[in-house]
Amino acid sequence: MRALAWLLFVLLLAPRSAGAQETDDDKELARLLEEEAYVAELRQPGRLVVGFDFGIGFIDATCGGCYPRGGLSLDGFAGVQVARRLALLADVWTVNHLVARDDQARESGIAIHAVQTAAARVWIVPRLWVQAGGGLGWFNITGDHDGFLFGPAAMIAVGGEPGHKRCNGIDLSLRIGGTRVRDDAGDHMLLYSATAVVGYHWN
Repeated sequence: MRALAWLLFVLLLAPRSAGAQETDDDKELARLLEEEAYVAELRQPGRLVVGFDFGIGFIDATCGGCYPRGGLSLDGFAGVQVARRLALLADVWTVNHLVARDDQARESGIAIHAVQTAAARVWIVPRLWVQAGGGLGWFNITGDHDGFLFGPAAMIAVGGEPGHKRCNGIDLSLRIGGTRVRDDAGDHMLLYSATAVVGYHWN
């Protein structure tokens, strides 16, 4: 009698375990298929946007004797998605050129062109966006405290997301920005930079 009861218990329990295991497997398979079948889509409003970029570019100015100087581009931004196609961002962008030591000119250190803007990023399609903003820019050579220049600034950029996912993405973008400053003679000139960068953002 005990042997019969044990056999019935095993027969009743085994299908349930198999069914539970099958359900877990089905859920895992469905999750994998969903990830593989994901199609890039616009993100919902209210989500935070945080990211960074780095790349190469140049600094130049509209002045006599000025010429382009190559540099390393660094950029960071944060903001919020206010609509499916629009995010408002605070953006800080610098282009940094290593200055060779020159005892006669008394120049050394790093030449920095920085642009801080309030910007809007608009997605034309889920993988393609444009950005524009305005704010304040400045230029300085570290170690040269008399060479600090600053003024109103603006920037524009266009980028794509080859690594677009649900909550993040890899960006490839081009950007250009300028700062209107006064030179030593009191005349206005435009400092400008252009870069090609790669970056990563969470959204």
